This record gives sequence, structure tokens and C-alpha cells, in this order.
Amino acid sequence: MSSAVTDLGSTTSEATADSEDHAALPTRTIEAKGKAVGDAPILTVNQERLYEDSAWGQRAQRELGRKGGEIAEENDRIAAQLSAEEAQLTQKRAALAPAEFRKLAEAFDARATSIRRERAQMVQRLNAEAEADRAAFFQAALQVMGEVMQERGAVAVLDRRTVFVSLDAIDITTDLIERLNMRIGDGSRPDEASTPDAATQSDN
Repeated sequence: MSSAVTDLGSTTSEATADSEDHAALPTRTIEAKGKAVGDAPILTVNQERLYEDSAWGQRAQRELGRKGGEIAEENDRIAAQLSAEEAQLTQKRAALAPAEFRKLAEAFDARATSIRRERAQMVQRLNAEAEADRAAFFQAALQVMGEVMQERGAVAVLDRRTVFVSLDAIDITTDLIERLNMRIGDGSRPDEASTPDAATQSDN
């Protein structure tokens, strides 16, 4: 009977966990010395830092932490309430017929399990919202990335985690963060986050 109660809190940490947990790869960056690097066909970006250090990513992380904290707090309250109800039911056991107690215990377990499932679904929805917001950020960032590529004569931007070694001069993460903060802000107002499609329509 108690398992449905004690498992309730197992979902609370998921809401505040990072949306993605990437294992670090042995990437290397070499400082460009001497003559400055001009146009480069390949550029690199630290995808995680691009999102997490941007105004958009920081706003999203604050919201995720706040909502996750609210879910965790409510989970703790519900778990305490169910534990108290379970204790009361256990105290009544001696005064109840076995069949009657079993009926009450089964009803309690079913309700506790249903509540646990609902709380887990809330965490899943929160994580899905975080993933969708992250995807929206990178979609909104495509146009700015394209502009930087054209300025530097590049044909591709690679995630630094997939590059074994590169010159630091071709990393555009810091430049992109500054531009994205100016162009799309923190993403709290969708009308300010210009996407490639929206930009194309406005130019026509």
C-alpha cells in the first residue's frame, strides 16, 4: 500500500534537470597566433553555451526552475498528505474486518497511483515545453547564423562537440550570442523572434 505514496516524489527532480545531458567530447581549440584568420569555409559554435548564455536561454532556464520548483513543492505536500491518510488507515486496521480493510486499502492505493501518474505527466509536459522552447530558439537563430556565415565566407557551421581540433578564431559563439540578444531578445515575445520564413516574407 505504501509504494504508491513513497514513489510520488521520484519525479520532482526531473523538472529542474537539464533538458539535455551531453557527454563531453575531447574537443580542442588552438589559439590563432600571428596573422588573423579571415574568411573561413567552416565555422564552429558551442551549441550548449549559445543557448544557455543567451537572453532567451537564461529566461527559459529561470522559468523551468520556477515551474519545476512549484511542481516539487506540490509533490511534497501531496506526499505528506497521502502518508498521513495511510497512517490513519493503518490505525483503523485492527477495528475493521479484513475484507473491509482490504477494500479501503485497494481504493487508497488506486487513488495514490493515479495521483502519482498525474504528477509524472506534469513533469513530462514541462520537459516537453522546455524542449519546444529550445527548438524555437534555434529556429529563430537560423537567420542570424546565416548572416554570420555570409560575412565570413563560410559554407557550414559545426557544433564544436563534433570537431576534434580547430582554431579559436573560427568559433562564433560569443558573436552569435550578442547578435541574438539584440535581434530576438529573450523569446518572451514571439513577434520579436524573427524566423527565416518571416524574414523572407517581409522582404517580398
